[in-house]
Amino acid sequence: MSKRAIQAVLALSVVLMATGIILKVTGNGGADTAGTVAVSLASVGSIVAAIGSSFRAAREDDSPHR
Repeated sequence: MSKRAIQAVLALSVVLMATGIILKVTGNGGADTAGTVAVSLASVGSIVAAIGSSFRAAREDDSPHR
């Protein structure tokens, strides 16, 4: 995963997390459910970014040093 992609996923996760929290706090019924979904998607995005970052770091460590 490229550095730019990792940054994009993390930025989207932050936006989703903030939106989800706002929906959960202010909403009822459908808005509360949408907030829960947004927070869940943000969590998944953070995990994906962390895994991508780990693979990127591992790949850079395996490259020959010049």
